[in-house]
Parts: sequence; C-alpha cells; structure tokens
Amino acid sequence: MFPASEERKNGKLLLDTTNTELAKRMGFERTDKYMYSKSVKWDEVEIIEERKPYSLD
Repeated sequence: MFPASEERKNGKLLLDTTNTELAKRMGFERTDKYMYSKSVKWDEVEIIEERKPYSLD
C-alpha cells in the first residue's frame, strides 16, 4: 500500500514510499534523500481506503 495523489499535469496517480527495497522491486525512482516515487495510470492500481468512524463526544 502506498500513499497516492493525483498529478495535475497528466492526470496520472503519483505513488510514494520511503521503503527502499519495496521501491526498487516495484520500479520507483528516487526523488529525494529518503523518498521514492512512481507515476502510474489509474487503471494500473486498485484504490483501497480504510475509514475509521470517530466521535467528538
């Protein structure tokens, strides 16, 4: 699982990770000292959201 955000320039999905071994295995590029990123098409990924209910009471 990776944090994801939409790229405004090309409409693709940008995935990020700090896990070096996973990044190398999945073909990510190093974009910062500890960050790896990869741009993918929307149909190449499955979006999974985990939502936890909370109360202000």
